[in-house]
Amino acid sequence: MHITLPTLACFAAALIAGTSPLRAQTLPLFDVDGETARCVADAAKGKERIDEIKMWCQAIGRQEQGIRNELAERWGSYDQAKRTRCVADKAITDYSGLKDCLERVVAEKSQDQNQAKAAAEAEANQKAYLEAVREGNAAYLAGGFDKAIASFSEAIRLHPDDASAFNSRGNAYAHKGNLYRAIADYNAAIRLKPNYAQAFCNRGLARQKLNNGVDNDDKAKARQLDASVCR
Repeated sequence: MHITLPTLACFAAALIAGTSPLRAQTLPLFDVDGETARCVADAAKGKERIDEIKMWCQAIGRQEQGIRNELAERWGSYDQAKRTRCVADKAITDYSGLKDCLERVVAEKSQDQNQAKAAAEAEANQKAYLEAVREGNAAYLAGGFDKAIASFSEAIRLHPDDASAFNSRGNAYAHKGNLYRAIADYNAAIRLKPNYAQAFCNRGLARQKLNNGVDNDDKAKARQLDASVCR
């Protein structure tokens, strides 16, 4: 909390006045009682709301003492290097500021740990995804379409925005004769990648089989996107 009255401006800036030599191993000493007394004395020089300001000064003093006691209990739990950093910060002039600095350090450490964990999980996810795609392709080429479907399904679970995995699983369903499931996967692939020529071609072929060989516009769309497909 900041004091805005000119007569009390010295309170916030002077809390460090009674500080003894600082070391990270011990909790710094700020002259809370002395600063509270000076705050009350400055309030007495004013002309308006003297009692309210005195009460405010005393409340701030009690709050600082409470924070001081809390820090004293927890001081040893803070990392020594972080304590040193916060104690050396000349901008910190009271226990509130010291606590804020220490809590920020704890939050930063937790954030760094979370980021490292997320990076490790992302790396593991990517490895598992690539392995699922590799296994799916190998199973598909070997004619193991059930295994291919299972592997591509795992790849989709790990990367639900991968259009190629949907297209590949659709091909496996098509080889098993499950054309409706194949078309559903081709639809998903096209939603994710609207210019996916091969998915348009595959969907066109599946639709053609369902419609007794009647051609459709998917194959023409595929050739429009990529002249090398659907020939």
